Amino acid sequence: MRTNLIMLSAALCMLQACTAEGHETPDQTEEKVFFIDDFTSFDETVWTKESHEPGWVNQELQAYDPAYVTTGKDGDRSVLILTAERKDGKIFSGRVNSKGKMNFRLRKVEASIRLPKTDAGLWPAFWLLGDNGKEWPQCGEIDIMEMGEKAGIAAGTSETWLNSAIHYGNSVDDHRQEYHADNVPSSLQDGRYHTYTLDWTENSLAVSVDGIPFHTFDISKVSGRYDYFHHDFHVLFNLAVGGAFPGITDPEKISALAEGEKISMYVDWIKVY
Repeated sequence: MRTNLIMLSAALCMLQACTAEGHETPDQTEEKVFFIDDFTSFDETVWTKESHEPGWVNQELQAYDPAYVTTGKDGDRSVLILTAERKDGKIFSGRVNSKGKMNFRLRKVEASIRLPKTDAGLWPAFWLLGDNGKEWPQCGEIDIMEMGEKAGIAAGTSETWLNSAIHYGNSVDDHRQEYHADNVPSSLQDGRYHTYTLDWTENSLAVSVDGIPFHTFDISKVSGRYDYFHHDFHVLFNLAVGGAFPGITDPEKISALAEGEKISMYVDWIKVY
């Protein structure tokens, strides 16, 4: 872990205030910041842009291409931009991770994200994977925010239907998934930034949205999950298109992304306390 870099980045950001007018950054005096990135540029010492072919996992339709991960401006905000594009009958998108570069355990992590309208087909996510050298699902997985799931599509509530989950197990065959899905009070795809938080303690994984509790997973010693969630994890952001989660594997049924169209997910900042 690049602890010196992380602490230096936090210190520099505090000196420079790391904010602009209208920039919805939480009060840094409330908790000690372990890591912060407000995406004024793409930091390759922290993040890796991924490359994968369509169908690599979860029957997803997009190819992950580093060209679809950028940093830039969204109004007065400096942001990480993950863009999905459909062109010439193919679908491309972006995915980043901090594996082997920025990882942590038993901390609070939160990110401010502006989501596109997922409609039928887009699948944005903010999540963690174990960074302990083990393969999935032994490494453990924590899904803080996923949207675009098929139940929300079927009910016509894609903009409010939110999923959080944990995955773990000794092998793919005995993989365990525990998830919570529910409608939140108002749209999370309203063109505004919303804050998604995981408060990770010795005994629990508590997910909240804009400060409102959403769900808590038990990872205590008596839960049977303890060993899977008490080591270092790294961060991932991605914008998938189609696949098992939205239940769409036919590109012609993707209504969220038309031929020749580009749609983006924006991350204003991420902080680890």
